[in-house]
Amino acid sequence: MPGLGLDELEEWWVDRFEFLKEKGYLLRPRYRPGWKPSYRRLQNPFTFEDGHHLRNQDVIDALKISDSSMVAIKRVRKTTLKGGITATSQEEDICALFSTNEHASQPSNHSIPLLEVLHVPGFEGEDLLVMPWMRKPVDPPFRTVGEGLQFIKEMLEGIQYMHQNSVAHRDCSMNNMVMDARQMYPDGHHPSRPSRTYDYKKRARHFSRTLAPPRYYLIDFGFSQQYEPSEERTPEYAIRSGGTEPPEYKAETPCDPFATDVFLLGNMIRLRFLDGNPTSQRGISGLYGFDFLRPLVNDMIQDDPEKRPQMDEVLPRFSNIVQSLSQWKLRSRAVKKNEFFFMKPFRGLDHLFWTCAMTAKNRPAIPAA
Repeated sequence: MPGLGLDELEEWWVDRFEFLKEKGYLLRPRYRPGWKPSYRRLQNPFTFEDGHHLRNQDVIDALKISDSSMVAIKRVRKTTLKGGITATSQEEDICALFSTNEHASQPSNHSIPLLEVLHVPGFEGEDLLVMPWMRKPVDPPFRTVGEGLQFIKEMLEGIQYMHQNSVAHRDCSMNNMVMDARQMYPDGHHPSRPSRTYDYKKRARHFSRTLAPPRYYLIDFGFSQQYEPSEERTPEYAIRSGGTEPPEYKAETPCDPFATDVFLLGNMIRLRFLDGNPTSQRGISGLYGFDFLRPLVNDMIQDDPEKRPQMDEVLPRFSNIVQSLSQWKLRSRAVKKNEFFFMKPFRGLDHLFWTCAMTAKNRPAIPAA
């Protein structure tokens, strides 16, 4: 059972504890040499802070010793296996590119910032990338239509910015989108149980997105590709991204990777905000109130990659749609399609009072960080 002890990959991080500490990063008690579980064998380990194992064993959380901020440390190998073929990964280079001063200052750049690169002694061919720790963008759920639209806007901006700089993400599904929620969670949160505080002693206090707007980012550039701006892009075989198989993946036909990015973004909007995905592991229900995006989404997810709009077309169309919406629509509640029927009147009344409070505080209907 996960949580009862350390597995082999977790032990790798334990062996790097002193190295990371020397570099200014402190791992949680579970990953410190000589760790002894605070729970007994018959107890549920997940009710204890140190009972939570890594969700992604190539990524570990740590505290930056200098200011106690939480960071993510990702183990990146310079060669990856793609479709049975060993290929050179551009992840570190692309992450570093968009973290330079030139790009980091651009509001449309939503690639996760790279804080530092660590070279582990004895492990040639791989590095550790240090980045800010982020939350899933849908946790907590969007409260209003405007909150959801700001997330969509920033993800469209992020991919457009990558494309304008001749980079294809190629894996831009929801599982590679995150949010910087430090303003929403002023007391922090636990990396493995985000509803708890970092010390695991109580529930994490948080504000709504409308009151404390987060900023959204794209992560995981393991399959991303950078191209020469002056040269024609090489067609690529699409990959399965976050459970989604683009039509060109099923057809095993190489195509423009920018067109695949457009499909993945459109499909993300369709699954999360329009139709839902009941076959997924957690049964995504979709939301009421976003059907005005369907014509744009339908164009983005066309089977023929050549018929899909480019990102320079998608974002202006999205902006025009949003500008046509009333303030009342933007502030309306984002209702899950599987919400229990008898709860709707009570939640609707609560939302009305909450909306009045946000309006009185002059909070924008579309909250931007």
